[in-house]
Amino acid sequence: MNKDDDPIAAFGSIEEGDEPLKAYMDPTLFDTIEKQAQIELLTPVFDSITLAGVDFDLKAQDSATGKRYILLKDEAVVDVFVMDTNLTNNILNTIEKHKEDDL
Repeated sequence: MNKDDDPIAAFGSIEEGDEPLKAYMDPTLFDTIEKQAQIELLTPVFDSITLAGVDFDLKAQDSATGKRYILLKDEAVVDVFVMDTNLTNNILNTIEKHKEDDL
């Protein structure tokens, strides 16, 4: 995502702001991965899930060490991720791998 992209357009209205992403933000990591960086990591993931169709979903779960991101396909757990600078690539690669399994 470049600086001209608007995550609000992908996730809600101007009135909502980045509210839809708040459940996925990990404030325990704001010292290392600030809020805007987390938005930039999460936005392509949700774009990809939207394009992949209803088969995939991403849930955020709080844990003692921060959020865990659970990728589901047809309501079955595919993989579990943590917020880091590779989150986008890790999830997108997993989605692509599991889309190919269906071919």
